[in-house]
Amino acid sequence: MAVRIDRVEREFILGSAAESKTNARLRSAGKSMKCRVATLSREGVGFATGDASLAFLPREMVSVSFEFRGQVVAFEAPVRKSAAGIVELSLPEAMYRSLSRRWPRVSAPKDLSVEFLIPDANLTLDYPESANWSDVELPELREGLDSQNLKALVESFKSKASEIASEGRVVMYKEKGPSDIAEEMAAKLGRTLFVPSTTGSLPVADPYPAGRIITREIAEEFEGPQSVAQGSRLSAYLLAHSAQGMHSGLWCPVLYYHYAVGIILMANGPERPQELDFGAVDLAWEFSRILAWFLKRHGYFAVAETATQGTVGSSKGGIIDASPSGLLAALPGTNPAIALGSVIRLRLIVKGKTIVCSGKVMRRYQEGEMSFCGLAFMDLSTQEMAELSLDLYGEDEQFSVGGA
Repeated sequence: MAVRIDRVEREFILGSAAESKTNARLRSAGKSMKCRVATLSREGVGFATGDASLAFLPREMVSVSFEFRGQVVAFEAPVRKSAAGIVELSLPEAMYRSLSRRWPRVSAPKDLSVEFLIPDANLTLDYPESANWSDVELPELREGLDSQNLKALVESFKSKASEIASEGRVVMYKEKGPSDIAEEMAAKLGRTLFVPSTTGSLPVADPYPAGRIITREIAEEFEGPQSVAQGSRLSAYLLAHSAQGMHSGLWCPVLYYHYAVGIILMANGPERPQELDFGAVDLAWEFSRILAWFLKRHGYFAVAETATQGTVGSSKGGIIDASPSGLLAALPGTNPAIALGSVIRLRLIVKGKTIVCSGKVMRRYQEGEMSFCGLAFMDLSTQEMAELSLDLYGEDEQFSVGGA
């Protein structure tokens, strides 16, 4: 994990590196240059390149990496000036050590592009569409569920659920859809509606990095401004169920790519007046993922999938930055949000040559109308990584991290 270096230590490291003429490497889109840290001033840090043939342009963003006391140190900064044998960068606003990335990311060259190969792009199911897209793969098993067969899975879920809730069941949406506002909200948002208390409010924050639950803010946005004038449908629903004895509950959607094909219900009634906790959320989520995987494995949607087989759709993403190990891409906000941890096929176009590989979604976030997705490549060959390195850095660095 990268650790940010504070300002005082940053100045010490750069000063020491300049004094000892430490080997370093400069990288930008399509360029990679071995150099030495040469000078440090109030305005910037200078690097002796000994090579006038590879010019960096003023204000061009450059990635720097070098070793200091056995650790890789890296930062990005714009070029202040570039001349024969010397490149001077502005002082970095941030600098990091102990980078987990093997290669630094640089702005993508114009001849590098990526397409997301969405397996369900042309799959049409008569189920509610969700704002989230999730792959249909067997998740890492942590909750003790039995995945030997579908019957064993359902029975193990019911057994686990009975230990923490008075009710635990699954409802499939075959020939029907959500029956109430709670199911509708969970299905359309592709997140778990977790209600610790039917007389209280929804959680303010989501503790899951991937975004797994519906927070109070998300629920308010879903219901819209009319809920202020007409009253919240969800609040009225929960109060009604509280009057009937429900103390706590959750509604977790079963996501099949971008469709919600069912809902998992867990609740505590009058016989168990206790709040459900995030352990219930974890159990329901894992059960939903394994159940979706079993549905695919047993051909639950075989007719619809056969009709669209071989018609994988693609969505072109704009590359923000990239390295031979992964990339950050921007997608229009009209695309469903790809769930963290999903594995998706990618088509990379590198100088007219096509590379098809898998990428795991390591982070995602939304800014305005754009969705951003950070992916780690999973199955690139050594040769393909070398080709990417050549295109990104101007040379095949053969997995180097730092200096000359």
